[in-house]
Parts: sequence; structure tokens; C-alpha cells
Amino acid sequence: MKAINKSLESELKVAVVKSLENYQLADAGGSLSDLYIYYDVENQMLNFFDDTENPLYSVNLTDKNILLDDDSLKEVRFAAKFVLKELEKEHVFEKKFICKPFSVNLIDADFIVTDELIFIDDDTLKLEGDFWGHVEKELNTFLKGLIQ
Repeated sequence: MKAINKSLESELKVAVVKSLENYQLADAGGSLSDLYIYYDVENQMLNFFDDTENPLYSVNLTDKNILLDDDSLKEVRFAAKFVLKELEKEHVFEKKFICKPFSVNLIDADFIVTDELIFIDDDTLKLEGDFWGHVEKELNTFLKGLIQ
């Protein structure tokens, strides 16, 4: 797998945080359940929108001297998923105005979701490591005991 463009990663991180800050400043008392990212391939622009399609933040990657490869949409998608997971670990999405379940989605020019980049739900149990392997061992031991 290709390494993440560090300049793109940094700019995405700033853009997500700024988008959330701008939402909080503009919409006192409201709640945000979705954040949308539109990447304009032709102009190399990242545009961020709230769940009512109001613009929150834009960044021109060309102006920031961020060089992307031929498949820039794929590169943006990959970097965004990585950055959003990092921001989740940093509890950036634990703000009072963010309503769960919360998602960040990549959209096209017609505002149609093309990819869900991250989905966060307080009711979701996150299982990491070899959890299912241990469950399977315990279940096998239990079933052997029943059979004998």
C-alpha cells in the first residue's frame, strides 16, 4: 500500500477541525450528524459541508503546493480515512454539538454520497485484537464439555 502524502494528511486534519469550529460558530445550539467532503478533482479543491449542505470550509490543494498523483480522488479518500481515524482517537468528534451516530462522507458534485469515510456511534462496541479467536476457543471448550 502506498504511503500517505504527509502534506495532504496535514491539510485534511486542519480542514476537518476548522470545519467543525466553523459549524460551532455559525450554528449556535444546533447539532451536526454528518460532515460532507467534496473533492473537486479538476481544481484540486476540498470543500466541506454540514448536514444541511451549508459550506463550512474550503482548501485549494494546488495553492498549498500539495502534489497528488494521477488518481487523486483515491489518494484523497485513503488519506481522509486515515486522518479521520486519527482524529477519532484524539476525541475530536466528542463535542456537544456532534450528534451520534455521526459520519463523514465523501460526496460527488451532485451531493450524492460516494463513500462513507467514518461512522461513529456511541452504541457501537469496538472489538480489537484477537477477541473472536478467544470467543471461539471458549465456545469450543464449552461444546466439548457438553458432548462428553
